[in-house]
Amino acid sequence: MKQFHVYQGTQIKDSNTSSKMMYHLVLSLLPIILFAWYQRGIVPYMEERTDIIGLFYPLLFLLLPSLITYLMEVLFHIHHPHPFKDAFFNYGFVIGLFLGLILPFQTPVVILIIASLFSSLIGKLIFGGFGCNIFNPALIGYLFVLMSYGAVMSVDVVSSATPLTNFKNLGGIGNYHNLVEPYGNLWNFFFGTIPGTLGETSGLLCILAYFYLCIKKVIKWKIPLIYVGTVFGMTFLIGGYQNLDIWFPIFQVLSGGLLFGAVFMATDPVTSPTTPIGQILYALFLGILTVFFRFGTSYPEGVMFSILIMNLFVFILDQVGSKSRFNFTHAIIPFFLAWTLILGLGVYFGLNVGKEKTDSNFHIISKEKNQNEFSYIVEQKGYAGNIKARIVIQNYSVSSFEVLEQNESYYKRVEKADYIEKLLENQKHLEQVDTISGATKTSTALKNMLIHTLEDYEKEVHS
Repeated sequence: MKQFHVYQGTQIKDSNTSSKMMYHLVLSLLPIILFAWYQRGIVPYMEERTDIIGLFYPLLFLLLPSLITYLMEVLFHIHHPHPFKDAFFNYGFVIGLFLGLILPFQTPVVILIIASLFSSLIGKLIFGGFGCNIFNPALIGYLFVLMSYGAVMSVDVVSSATPLTNFKNLGGIGNYHNLVEPYGNLWNFFFGTIPGTLGETSGLLCILAYFYLCIKKVIKWKIPLIYVGTVFGMTFLIGGYQNLDIWFPIFQVLSGGLLFGAVFMATDPVTSPTTPIGQILYALFLGILTVFFRFGTSYPEGVMFSILIMNLFVFILDQVGSKSRFNFTHAIIPFFLAWTLILGLGVYFGLNVGKEKTDSNFHIISKEKNQNEFSYIVEQKGYAGNIKARIVIQNYSVSSFEVLEQNESYYKRVEKADYIEKLLENQKHLEQVDTISGATKTSTALKNMLIHTLEDYEKEVHS
């Protein structure tokens, strides 16, 4: 009888296991979490702007979705055992942790729970669990909340106008005075003392995390570097056409979730390319899409949408990358397309962004002139409908701003904050006036109404 002998094959074993990579990933997030706790919990508590619950709420905001996604994976793997026996113990909570870091801090708890369930179930488990998902699970939850609860998010979540929201309100362009100075200077953006989600505000901590994760070989260094570099280059080109200095592309890089998304979300090992050329193309198109969303659509951010879109093309990019390894001609067309879009969109937005546009949500019902006094009856679309107001301007100064009709659900918050008085007091610098927490669309409509009326007044006086 023949005997079969089994010999150990030649294999390469890497000591950098998935568990170790996840350990380093969580470790790199700790400074960001602690900074978010300090900024959103400790400082308000020390200044007596919140109570003991508010002191620990930032940590609870991150703990709750982490616990939910962890339990969902435990339940899933009880009925569907996975070959990686400890995978769900090590990785299940990370989805919820990322979700808490990218959702607006004032997201209602009920929506936070729904987003956590959706991220785990639809974003990952429905594909088969660990290593099988094609989209970043946390971003799936983020997208679901934005699409399903967009009105609630826009009204109840934003505590003050974030830099990119302000940038979009100014028509997609601006100057240092109205883009940066309302938040201090670029150092405030770098260190993270600006409005934003828990994870996205500190550029310094995201950069430090990038270097740490690269040294530990947890992430692919090409993706964040090329992604951020593409956004910087395109916005530098756009700013050049608008006679803006180097501060403008720096502002774009340090605003919103670009650095956090580039370091932690775009580099997800399951949903990003594995081939070097595939990674480069992936990063280039991420930058192109982000700039397109920021300058060509009504969305001020664009990072999360860009990553989800490019998750769809990872398989194709890796095919191009594997073929190009031995014959680079396979990559010529996608590289040509990428550079054409970079230069084409950069020039197009540089020439066209910021041009005077008519706000379709604003209407002048009537205006009367009595010597040096102009009396306007105007309408501006708010959250629940049109807001009608009388605005009186005399000698380049607004002397009266009276709301005549409104159906806004949260108008009491506007009244409680004396928002109209604040607009009148700061009518020379309206772009620096923040919106009202819990009534973002309503307060934005009132501010835009006053801005448009003053613009028409300027035309009348100089005509």
